[in-house]
Amino acid sequence: MLHCPICGLQYSTDTQVCPVDNSPLQADPTAIGDETPVDPLIGYTHDDKYRIEKRLGIGGMCTVYRARHLLIDRPVAIKVLNPRFVEDEAAQVRFRREARAAGRLQHTNAVGVTDFGSTSGYVYIVMELLEGRTLREVLAKEAPLDTARAVALMLQTAAAVAAAHEAGIIHRDLKPANIFIVQNSEVPAVVKVLDFGIAKLAAESFDDDDPKTLTLVGVMIGTPRYMSPEQCDGAELTPAADVYSLGVILYEMLSGVVPFSGSTPLAIAIKHSSEEPRRPSEYVASIPPALEQVVLHALQKRPEDRPANAAEFRLELLATAERLGLEHAAVTSAPDIQALRDVGTESPSGRLVIDISRLRENRAATSSGETTVISPALAAAVINSDSTGAPAYSASVSSGKQSFPRVRIELGQIQRFRKEPLLILALAGLILVAAISYFALRSQDVAPATNANATASPSPSVSPTPAPTPLPTSEQKHSAANANANANANENTNENANKKKGSKVGRALKKVGRILKKPF
Repeated sequence: MLHCPICGLQYSTDTQVCPVDNSPLQADPTAIGDETPVDPLIGYTHDDKYRIEKRLGIGGMCTVYRARHLLIDRPVAIKVLNPRFVEDEAAQVRFRREARAAGRLQHTNAVGVTDFGSTSGYVYIVMELLEGRTLREVLAKEAPLDTARAVALMLQTAAAVAAAHEAGIIHRDLKPANIFIVQNSEVPAVVKVLDFGIAKLAAESFDDDDPKTLTLVGVMIGTPRYMSPEQCDGAELTPAADVYSLGVILYEMLSGVVPFSGSTPLAIAIKHSSEEPRRPSEYVASIPPALEQVVLHALQKRPEDRPANAAEFRLELLATAERLGLEHAAVTSAPDIQALRDVGTESPSGRLVIDISRLRENRAATSSGETTVISPALAAAVINSDSTGAPAYSASVSSGKQSFPRVRIELGQIQRFRKEPLLILALAGLILVAAISYFALRSQDVAPATNANATASPSPSVSPTPAPTPLPTSEQKHSAANANANANANENTNENANKKKGSKVGRALKKVGRILKKPF
């Protein structure tokens, strides 16, 4: 292990320069050629349940071990209060109170606390065992991060801090060393925020990330590079102080540097209170302006000029990520195969190579026309806080649930939509009248033509001169008269039928006219 002679941070042997202050790393001369002293707690069993197996890290106040729960055979992490604080009653009370507060916090992105105990003079907290790296280790090797990756990590971090704010907990010491990234090859990275509400007990108690941490109770709590201006002044803290720290972390992930640095903690604190930060795009030109505005909003000097809590900050960041088409764990839909083919190129081997830049542009173009409708009551609940200073936002907001995109319709458009059915009915009525009139006229024209065809005389034809016939008798005259009477009766019947048809059409036209005059 190598350490920085300026800030005291420790790195692996493959890192030669400290990413914080660019100082050459040095090896600890006392550790060369010497065996590591055996920790007396290795192999010790707390409360006949937790057997210590390995030491994971040492801090100013606590030491973290890997242990095993003997009853259920499950690996866990145990944080043990250092022996020099065991006799301090105030330290034990504070440790117990913070353990209880962390135990009440149940969130996917917050480390889970499962037990608390005291045995043989040792006070300990049992937590879930995490496998991965801290954000500090990631930034030391990979900073600056890709825009989408930085936003995805910050969205999860802000969700955990928002849950803490809802529970009445202010972290006060957010920094990359307290953000743990659990990476698995089969699932996306999961962020775990550590040390909720844990404050150092003395000014000389160095943090495991930075020995310049100011943790004097009642004065200043936090790490200078990530402290808000009100923290530097020793003022009363609100959830907006954590928002400032989140802004500094996002600034560092995007640009690779912190907004303010100095040779002493006091110099850094003065810069936080008096100087404006440089734009992240001055370090990395590819940072989108909309995302840069979110960062600068969180870094405002006055708490009232920032998002009031982590939930508001997360909503602002989430909306910006949706507009830019960035991938993140909170996305509600994934691109289908056709969308991937549109932005990809098929290789000779049959693999589809995706152009991630074009995919983001397509997603941004698709989401730009959608507007999320939020009721005024919900918006007021998110923005405002109650008189006690506690956040008054809804639990559904802090839980990270996303509203479905909907179309906003103005009131004038609604009135216009209400008039359209009347116009459609009037048009349908006109079409119906025209159709009835057409068929009525056609029936009147066809009927006379039929009668004319029925009564038309046959065409003359050449025939031989008939033989003379005898004069008709009285019976033949009587039958001829009956035939004429029948023909006249048939003509009268046809005329009456035509009149009835005409009267029915007239009545139908009158009804349609009355409907059009008074539709409702």
